Amino acid sequence: MDPIELAKCVKEYAMAKVGFDLVGVASASDPQFDIAPQGHKPTEWLSDARSVVVGGKKVLAEILQTTPSPIYSKHYDQLNEWLNEAGYQLSRFLQELGYKAMWFPESDPYTYFVEQRRAGMEAYSPSFCHIHSAVAAGLGVRGKVGVVLTPQFGPRQRWMTVITTAPLAPDPKFEEELCLERIAPGSCGDQCVEICKTQGSAALRPWPEEGGVDMYKCNWGRSKARGLSCGMCISVCPVGIE
Repeated sequence: MDPIELAKCVKEYAMAKVGFDLVGVASASDPQFDIAPQGHKPTEWLSDARSVVVGGKKVLAEILQTTPSPIYSKHYDQLNEWLNEAGYQLSRFLQELGYKAMWFPESDPYTYFVEQRRAGMEAYSPSFCHIHSAVAAGLGVRGKVGVVLTPQFGPRQRWMTVITTAPLAPDPKFEEELCLERIAPGSCGDQCVEICKTQGSAALRPWPEEGGVDMYKCNWGRSKARGLSCGMCISVCPVGIE
């Protein structure tokens, strides 16, 4: 199959058989990965990687509205478990087509070492940045606090990334701005920042592009929520609300 047909085949499998709500493809050499944190480039994990397949699964807005709560924490864990299994299934499918493939846990054990912070490295960093992958695959744009905004669900989805040697045709970038605060400053009142359990903009930090969260402070905020998954910033975002 040529790259276009192969990409179509993989995306159809990911949605129809695996069950992703959103699927996109990016080149392993996409510029988004140049601005990703150290160790988050596809070729740093698979030296001959050619493509990145990204799948998204919707977060149920009704459950999200209860956060911080035990029911949302369970839903968060449920989605992570589903995404991990889905990543394995999609990787196996690519391997059966004759290509190398590997997936990354949605929320793997975060690394936090004092030495990392002293060296200016990312703390509480997962093995691979699904945010950069989703933007590279044309599924959405970066929001004010670093999460990906999609036209379908706003910030209410979680992601899985598979890197592969398969030569897949990449999807075009999503060019439309979705963040209401960027479109018309003051229109949404920076709700995602204001509701942040870590005292608002104190959790924001500079990124190579606008948007981002200091994950150390974000996880500190989670501890303030009695150890429950927080999600407050995405619960109040008006983007994607029907």
